[in-house]
Amino acid sequence: MFNQIIDAIQDSKKTFVTTFIKDEKFQADLIKLVDAQTKFAKGSVQSSLDIAQAFVKNASEVFYAKKGV
Repeated sequence: MFNQIIDAIQDSKKTFVTTFIKDEKFQADLIKLVDAQTKFAKGSVQSSLDIAQAFVKNASEVFYAKKGV
């Protein structure tokens, strides 16, 4: 779900660059920057999701251990 949102935003950036930047070298550099931003954003989201998942797993284990379930 989050990757689709990131891709939509980053694709719009690429479209903007290819539409309005006419210098091909500068355009290529900006596309590389957008690709790097995409990779970073997806990694950051995945890390956050992994942390949240680990927290829920551990909290559930503690909660159910105290209830004796």
